[in-house]
Amino acid sequence: MKAKRWQDWLNLLIGIWLFISPWVIGFAGADTAASWNAWILGVAIVVFSAIAVSMPQAWEEVINILLGIWMVISSWVIGIASRAAETNAVIVGLLVILFAAWAMAMNRDWHRTTTIPQ
Repeated sequence: MKAKRWQDWLNLLIGIWLFISPWVIGFAGADTAASWNAWILGVAIVVFSAIAVSMPQAWEEVINILLGIWMVISSWVIGIASRAAETNAVIVGLLVILFAAWAMAMNRDWHRTTTIPQ
């Protein structure tokens, strides 16, 4: 049985925050692109973090890292106008990347399967 990683739980909470952040921060009505980006990526992060919580595998972490990278660069790619939405996207993206990479680094089974036998 694989151990549950606390980083996956944090990414799950971060995904929930990302989903509700357009309303909490107040850019839901002002910046449609930023809102949809937060809603879609928030759901995706929650889904893959929930999968990682229930059955930890390296591929879930890789997907969360890719979602985090998108969050960091999305402000400039889709032209988010709101400074608050931009800051939120960058901070959330960096946190998702950090915790997913940390969880992947702690997965000893994954390290064993990726080494090349000699």
